[in-house]
Amino acid sequence: MTRNLTPIMLVLGPLMLIAGYASWPITNEVGSEAVSLLSEDATLPLSAVGVLGVCLMFSSLHLLSMDMKQGADGMSKQLLSMADLFIFGTFGLFLIGFGGQIAAIIITNDTTAVFENQAARDAAAEVGFTAAYSIWTLTPVVWGLSMICLGLAHVGLKVPENMTEGAFGLLMPVGFANTMILFIGDLEQAEFNILFPVTMLLYVSLGGLMLAGKIDTPGSAD
Repeated sequence: MTRNLTPIMLVLGPLMLIAGYASWPITNEVGSEAVSLLSEDATLPLSAVGVLGVCLMFSSLHLLSMDMKQGADGMSKQLLSMADLFIFGTFGLFLIGFGGQIAAIIITNDTTAVFENQAARDAAAEVGFTAAYSIWTLTPVVWGLSMICLGLAHVGLKVPENMTEGAFGLLMPVGFANTMILFIGDLEQAEFNILFPVTMLLYVSLGGLMLAGKIDTPGSAD
């Protein structure tokens, strides 16, 4: 097989994740309100779609970094190694945060688990959700750093010849916006609800352009 999995996964992963994101009951809610929404409206099959989308998306970013390393040396190669570190870190933070929400669904709906009463069950779910959410708040920062490193490495590998090839350069401003979310966002993180779909759209666009042959994978032989 000669077909490159990178653009395929770069399209499928974000599409699955954005579909799950659009259907997920949690937006800005936290605490007992979030747990209540999860127990009533969220489903494990929808969670599975989201987790699979996350896995495909971050795997595609790692594959993209590996593809770029084929033609990289010096500072570009170091930037790609840093990008890998941040990609793995974001993946872990994402799974922890999402895992807290899945745990809340299971705890509040699994009647076989032993709790003194429903209040104790809800309290346990809220504690788990809050702990995971606290860690999850760092996700945009680490995620943004991975995109900045990928974008900088791309500039070092190849000067864009046209606007289409320059699409990879958009990773830098979008990544920078992600790193600034905690500083410019309010407590409800309303800005993240806008930036997240923009980031997904960028990934899908890059994957689609590679699939269509409009741009080569950075670092690949011309």
